[in-house]
Amino acid sequence: MRQELSSASIGDVKGMLAFFGIAFDSKVVRVFDLELGGGVMKDIGIYLVQLACLVFNNEKPEKICASGHLWDTG
Repeated sequence: MRQELSSASIGDVKGMLAFFGIAFDSKVVRVFDLELGGGVMKDIGIYLVQLACLVFNNEKPEKICASGHLWDTG
């Protein structure tokens, strides 16, 4: 991927849209317990951040949009 991006074989990349999710079992307590940090950003969220860093060669973004869902546990 890095080679394709640097050769500009697909042109200049202006934006990126990515979705990544997995079904967490309720036994993965840290994801559902707010007192343990709660949420998936520490588990899977970093993969899309890393992909964006690769695609844009670690340049700072002009804009970031994100969405999520809060469980009953907060």
